[in-house]
Amino acid sequence: MARSTDPGRLFAFAAPDRRPVVSDPFPRTGMERIRPFEEVLGGPGQHLEIKRLQRERQPASEFVAPGADCWLWESVLIRDGEAIAHLQENISAGPVSFGSGSAAAAPLELDDDGGTTLLAALYKRGGRVLGPGECQVGLSQVGPSRAKLLDLRASDPVLVLTQYVRHANRPFYLAKCLIPDRAGHLSVMQSLQS
Repeated sequence: MARSTDPGRLFAFAAPDRRPVVSDPFPRTGMERIRPFEEVLGGPGQHLEIKRLQRERQPASEFVAPGADCWLWESVLIRDGEAIAHLQENISAGPVSFGSGSAAAAPLELDDDGGTTLLAALYKRGGRVLGPGECQVGLSQVGPSRAKLLDLRASDPVLVLTQYVRHANRPFYLAKCLIPDRAGHLSVMQSLQS
């Protein structure tokens, strides 16, 4: 692989012909921080909307709120009129405290205006106080039910981002986001470890 002699320029590979192209600026902040998926997948000058499919209380998952119910928000993210992601988010429905250590825990009430993801609504309610988290990246076929939502064939590949986030040292938020190739590149910023 050829290397750039200018440290401010990066090589990237453009699909489908895999020819190298040079990119002047470094990519924007990507998945290395816990951020709502509309921030991860949106960009300057792009219109991103959330189409809410479902919002309901369900029995707990093994990761989110073991032993308590959780909320499920299911959405399709649409950028500039095109469906670019299917998102399922789960969060504990049990009492939670976002304030200082002395703040009393209370059942979580979130306004769902249909225009944001669950994580964005959490940030509006309590600030960016969640973490640590982990995002696992995988590849799968979209499957028949999600294919209809994303205007794909059931056998089409999608990137699967599974995000686990803790709060107060307990499992709290779980998201699974299916992203087709038309969504474009995702970035993970890297640096040398000292």
